[in-house]
Amino acid sequence: MTGGTSKDRQRWRIRAAALLAALGITAGPLSAAAAEPAAAATAARPPANAYFVASNGTVYGYGRNVDGTWLPAAPVGTRMTAPPGAPITSTRLSDGTLVAFFVGNDGAIWGGCKTLWPMTTANLLKPATPLTVAVTPNATMLLFSDGKGQWSDIHVESEIHHPCDVPTGPPPPINAEPLPGTGHVPGGGIAAAGLADGETGVFAVDVNGAVHATWRAPDGDWSDTTLTADGASLPGGGIAATVSATDGSVTLFYSNRAGQVVLAQVAEGAGLRADPTPVPWAVAKIPEGAALAATSSSLGNDIAYIAQGGTAVDLQTDTLDQWTNAVTLSPAGFAKDGSPVAVTASAAEVDVYCATAPGVPGHFGLPPHIRGDVSWRPAGAAGLVPPMGGITAS
Repeated sequence: MTGGTSKDRQRWRIRAAALLAALGITAGPLSAAAAEPAAAATAARPPANAYFVASNGTVYGYGRNVDGTWLPAAPVGTRMTAPPGAPITSTRLSDGTLVAFFVGNDGAIWGGCKTLWPMTTANLLKPATPLTVAVTPNATMLLFSDGKGQWSDIHVESEIHHPCDVPTGPPPPINAEPLPGTGHVPGGGIAAAGLADGETGVFAVDVNGAVHATWRAPDGDWSDTTLTADGASLPGGGIAATVSATDGSVTLFYSNRAGQVVLAQVAEGAGLRADPTPVPWAVAKIPEGAALAATSSSLGNDIAYIAQGGTAVDLQTDTLDQWTNAVTLSPAGFAKDGSPVAVTASAAEVDVYCATAPGVPGHFGLPPHIRGDVSWRPAGAAGLVPPMGGITAS
């Protein structure tokens, strides 16, 4: 389906009771009666988990169980370990195991699988430094821009050890590997993509507003490529990368100065494969440099953001990276303008995770790239997520 006036063409229905809960009027944890039935129809929906750092500095998680039921937000690991609303990132390892990472109050990188623990010594980074993670068959890499704008990476297994194995002794010393390139924004947003052949791509908007790609070849050599002219986006602003579920190609998404999300197809280890293309419809604008999230499934890409005015939006492309649709998920005022989001997708369902303006965590469920109802499912009480708090899902 194509079209840019999805607000008119797609009469998505937000369920009234859930919307009231989302706005904090009847918000609360999920009850057993509200859980999605574990029917055969959910068998194609893989597990999905979201994490955020709550208003009390504790990491909470919620998501879809293996049987298809949705679980409410609950504390994960040690309580009060990070600045409230701190950025947090997650991924799935090659065996499907979920792992999450963040920088805690002590400046250490915390992470893990079923629990979260300090994986490095304290004072490695400034608390709440944004992290991103890339997984290849050979390595799991954490990447970040430090307080001076130096990009660096840490090879999790070789520098620390497997993130699912909680250590018994003190964390090992870390030797972060510096990446090439200059003009990076201190603490700025970074996206990363791990490829099946062992190549890793790292992407961000530099101090001049140009989009950069930095590539690590399987042999460990790094190269840096400027993808756009200066002023293409807000320095250090939101950026997301996907690896196609069908052909392994890399696609970037970022916002331009006109409030449009831009799609950029990137050649592995090099520059652009085609000219970047802004979303072609008059969809609600993304605040300049705001966070956005993207994921790929067998149907194409889904790109989510919170627009100016607080509307949640899901943009869609096909498997050839052609824009196909824009779905308005919520009414205006639903969330804080430009607040962080996360998105997961399969051939059975797309899920967009965020917090409402009053701080209720939850997710929108919508049919994958076809017409159908949009539903909002709250996962906790109002005030649980601080304003503009980070969120991740895998």
